[in-house]
Amino acid sequence: MHILLVLLTFFYVIIILRLRRGITQLKSGTNQKIHSVSVVIAARNESENIGHCIESLLAQHYPADRYEVIIVDDRSTDDTADIVSSYSSKFDRVKLIRIVQPTSEMAPKKNALSQGIDNAQGEIILTTDADCITKPGWISAMNRQYDEHVGLVAGFSPLDRAKKQSLFSRLVQLDALSLAAVAAGSFGAGFPLTCNGRNLSYRTRVFHEIGGFLKFGQYVSGDDDLLLHHVVRHTNWETRYVLDPDSTVSSEAPATFSHFFHQRTRHASKGSRYSFRMTLSLVAVYLMNVLLMILPLLALWSPELWKYFLGCIIVKSVAEYSLVQRAARQLRLNNLIDYFPIAVLFHIPYVVIFGLWGQFGKFRWKGTTYQTAMKPKPDTH
Repeated sequence: MHILLVLLTFFYVIIILRLRRGITQLKSGTNQKIHSVSVVIAARNESENIGHCIESLLAQHYPADRYEVIIVDDRSTDDTADIVSSYSSKFDRVKLIRIVQPTSEMAPKKNALSQGIDNAQGEIILTTDADCITKPGWISAMNRQYDEHVGLVAGFSPLDRAKKQSLFSRLVQLDALSLAAVAAGSFGAGFPLTCNGRNLSYRTRVFHEIGGFLKFGQYVSGDDDLLLHHVVRHTNWETRYVLDPDSTVSSEAPATFSHFFHQRTRHASKGSRYSFRMTLSLVAVYLMNVLLMILPLLALWSPELWKYFLGCIIVKSVAEYSLVQRAARQLRLNNLIDYFPIAVLFHIPYVVIFGLWGQFGKFRWKGTTYQTAMKPKPDTH
């Protein structure tokens, strides 16, 4: 067992170091063309947030006649649609689409985004969420990446807005930074692994070229990384990642552990749709964390196992620190690194629990309980 752990840790460290190097290989955007852009947002019961989101989009440092904002109201029961209508009556570039009935062919958010994209006029689609706030230079930063052969561009969305800053909120922010480091490094290394729909863009023609979300439409999550994987596997378009403070899209951190639990479970729920190569790598990493979790228990009977456990933990943590610290420096988020030693204590059970629960457990989202695929389970709430 300890030999297997050493081998898996070595494999893991090689990947982490390759990702760290990938961050240094990210390409700068050189495009000068002002593409027409459609920002598409799926919103459901977001009356508290949608106004702030639209205000940030109206304040973009991008020609007003070259972008539109399409809000797709997905069966909201609050004032979301009325708020959007108040903006669309004042600004021609703000448009409202209303969905009255869901479809059995596609998960709600993917259906809403598809409806918005079908009505989009822009050459480039940008997506974010209704509870996000965009930086004024967001559209410009993404547009600069669209050289002739680029089909998809992803960016970072920090969870830096919290009603109350606490140790929990800081750890959640560090987790988001860590995921961004993996995403950015994989793009730079030439094997894009993941991205986030809160800060994502792609050419409209690329979206239609891969058939939109139809091939994985039944999954509640995956409107971001599953789409990315289809672009990489089925097209010749180049993909880019923007790791620039001016291109970030701010989002609110989960307020409670329960909210965080359901969010991370939802993100993990589409793991069965990954490619064989990526699935094999994830299984190897998962197994490494399982071994690290049970080895201290076995060491109570075999004390010699402690040296393997401590050695692997130290090597693993040093590699992870080097990756996250590199991304934090580029994004000017060095203050989050102070919480890394605490995060190390929780990282192993975090990976083991969420990795397993995401494949077999349930999660709540937008008032509905789901299990991996889109079919909701009966829920009295």
